[in-house]
Amino acid sequence: MGSQSAVDYPDYEARTDLARGPVYRLLRSIYRFLKHRVLFGTLLYPYGMLRHQALLRSADRSQHHTYTAFYRSPIQLQALTGPLTAFCTDRSPPGRRLEILQFACSNGAEAYTMAAALMQAHPALDFHIEASDLHQDLVHKAIAARYSRDEVLHHEHITEEFLAGTFDRDGDGFVVKPGLRARVSFSQASLIDPALDQRFRAADIVVAQNVLFHLDRAAAQAAFENLVRLLRPRAALLIEGMDLDLKVMLTRRHQLVPLRYRCREIHEQSRSHMPLAWWRYYYGAEPYSILRRDRFRRYGTVFTRALSVQD
Repeated sequence: MGSQSAVDYPDYEARTDLARGPVYRLLRSIYRFLKHRVLFGTLLYPYGMLRHQALLRSADRSQHHTYTAFYRSPIQLQALTGPLTAFCTDRSPPGRRLEILQFACSNGAEAYTMAAALMQAHPALDFHIEASDLHQDLVHKAIAARYSRDEVLHHEHITEEFLAGTFDRDGDGFVVKPGLRARVSFSQASLIDPALDQRFRAADIVVAQNVLFHLDRAAAQAAFENLVRLLRPRAALLIEGMDLDLKVMLTRRHQLVPLRYRCREIHEQSRSHMPLAWWRYYYGAEPYSILRRDRFRRYGTVFTRALSVQD
């Protein structure tokens, strides 16, 4: 596995910076800070907000646009395997399996990534991920669990440790290890199906990432209501990728509590591939603003609910 890793995809820009010396790297860091944080993140922030709000009112959404990657959000994975797993298992009856529902699973990359992270962090944990997607061809792809080299290695966060624990080589590509495949099941489902809670049992963790912003406001709200109905009384929701104003409103309505664990870092990592002019895209996410009083709710991607008498 050593030669077939992220090393095959070197960060050319970083290697070039090293070759040019410390002065160049310092000047480049200052330039990037001024451009990203000062100009686009602060000075153009009000303009971007106005433009983005106007876009959201008129944009045509697409349910055929999909983006996924293995090991896409390492810091959110740390939240999942750390405080979130502790929260969801803290008061579970002995021997009860941790149940995870994931919607809009695309080709299975995120589901298998979560399974690999949980198995590595908690080898003795009994858990199962039930994943689904609207598109049957993607469900078949996820079940096959075979991926090309480009599908596995194209994300910059991929590590040797993750590759070794998740895949076996399959010719020029990769196949997910049998132990991980046994932890995940796949089916076809629509997030806006009014009978969704009759198809799936309530779970400890419900995941719907980078999908709600592809729905218009009414459909996104209906989908969110479906997700909440699938939460157990003590449970967690992972909800990266939805209109932020709507997220604030709906998480408040359902008394979901934002997890503050590395909130800013998770949000900024989720924006890492977003163009600087984020307001030109309906799925664009604004930069993290420390001036917002509701910033943990607005920018958070992990929410908890605890409705038991003990809580």
